[in-house]
Amino acid sequence: MEIPNMKCLWLTRKYPRPTNSGELIYSNGLIRSFAQTGVDLTVIAHDNEEAPVGDGGESGFHRDEDGVEWRLGSPLLGSRLGSLFTPCPSDSWRLKNGGPEKAFVEALATERWDVILLDHAAMGWALGPIRARRRSGGIQGDPLLVYLSHNHEAKVRREVAKHSPARLPRRLVLRLDAEKYARQEDALCREVDLVTAITETEVEAYRENFPRQRYLCLTPGYDGAIPADREITAETPRRVLMSGSFEWIAKRINLERFLENASQPLAAAGIDLRIVGKTEENFRTAMRERFPGVDFVGRVPEMTPYLLDARMGLIVEEFGGGFKLKTLEYIFHGLPLAGLDHAVESLPLRSPENI
Repeated sequence: MEIPNMKCLWLTRKYPRPTNSGELIYSNGLIRSFAQTGVDLTVIAHDNEEAPVGDGGESGFHRDEDGVEWRLGSPLLGSRLGSLFTPCPSDSWRLKNGGPEKAFVEALATERWDVILLDHAAMGWALGPIRARRRSGGIQGDPLLVYLSHNHEAKVRREVAKHSPARLPRRLVLRLDAEKYARQEDALCREVDLVTAITETEVEAYRENFPRQRYLCLTPGYDGAIPADREITAETPRRVLMSGSFEWIAKRINLERFLENASQPLAAAGIDLRIVGKTEENFRTAMRERFPGVDFVGRVPEMTPYLLDARMGLIVEEFGGGFKLKTLEYIFHGLPLAGLDHAVESLPLRSPENI
């Protein structure tokens, strides 16, 4: 289906390639799928610090293989500290500075748009320039606004703040940030024309507070490797695998709580536990010291060898919400799954028949 001449402006956090985290995989899939409908798509984002495609400054430019025009801010994000004295959540504060806010204000003032898409609650900072432009004469084209959610952020951020093991000052900062996120997400749900969610469970959570809003569930797809004739035999190591990106505090809390409960029983049963995924080196070092029997591999260029070298994949997140994209890698690599009920509720699989 082609939608000719529809001019669309998309705001996301950063250039999503390489796709080495669930949020980047989801954003990249949405952007590429949308671009292939034939729209005229422009994306405003920060450049990717691991593999920049712009000039390294705050006004970079890139046109990708799908014909998407990227207006790129700085690859590196600034400090969160300044957000303490603003209504912005810390993520939003960092993401709007360094180029994207300036590019967005200019795009609103000088170009006509049919649709503006805000990819993630952290992009809610864009409501400020939108309101200001509408007050001062309107936006050319009177574009529709779409909020593309990745999580029900109010619920997730409050859970993280409540269960954080950090000391009191840090917990207070997390609580403040969670409430800022909740207010910003509420504003998005009130002011946009369509809200998308990653699971039907989250659609219903939004609908409770905003029953008159329009919703669309956009469940992730999979376009990765699918090994043929995968078999688990006696030669397959007695190993369970937990993969993912462990940079966000919610992911770290989930990992630590699981290891505190599971590392010793698994070791006593003669079962290896391997953790594979992107994280900061100091966190990986700390986890190795606390749990010496666990194999912390860190980030790898390709997951397939690790998925084929285990007997089971784990989905054990207590907090974080949303759809766990690693489950698709597990499933399409023929890896049996074990997970907490609420962490796998979005899958078309049922226990004990499938999971």
